[in-house]
Amino acid sequence: MITRKEVEDRIVQVIREHFLKFSDETLAKYEDQIKSTVRWYVSTLPRHIAKSEADDLESEAKIAFINCLKTWDPRFGDLWPYVSVRLKGSMQDYLRKRGNDPVAGLYEFVTSAANVYMAFNRKEIVHDEIDKVLHVDSAMKDFSDKEKKVIENYYQNDMTFKEIGKQIGLSESQVSRICKDATLKLKKALREEDSTE
Repeated sequence: MITRKEVEDRIVQVIREHFLKFSDETLAKYEDQIKSTVRWYVSTLPRHIAKSEADDLESEAKIAFINCLKTWDPRFGDLWPYVSVRLKGSMQDYLRKRGNDPVAGLYEFVTSAANVYMAFNRKEIVHDEIDKVLHVDSAMKDFSDKEKKVIENYYQNDMTFKEIGKQIGLSESQVSRICKDATLKLKKALREEDSTE
């Protein structure tokens, strides 16, 4: 006898196949929402990165959308909420792979500076690097404990919003919002420190 779950799984499979068969039409239906998500994400980036990567990020978001059609399960909610989170993640992953994620780059820089110091231990070699690292530390001094944990776990430890949320007792959406706000604060603080020198 066929179980209810087997029937539901088959229905989900049919829905996915239908979406993929008409992926161009499905993509066209959600195109405005995809572009809106890309515009929002691009607006959070430094101007030089936003200008050079905007078109590629839109292409990356569309690819991510099609991939989401293969894994979305309607039993767990509507399509767009499922897709929108993954679009943002795919764009960020794209920049990180290209070395253009501004905040992730800060942590890579800190690690690099520490390695240089350990290898040479000569003040003249690492003076500028250590100075910049101190800027990062100074920029984060007014962050709340939750903001520091979110930023460090997300960018330095490569944890997902869901994993971070479980660790600090917040929902995935709350962690996402804290990460966005804290990232913008960090960028602003670093720009202000640079402008005062």
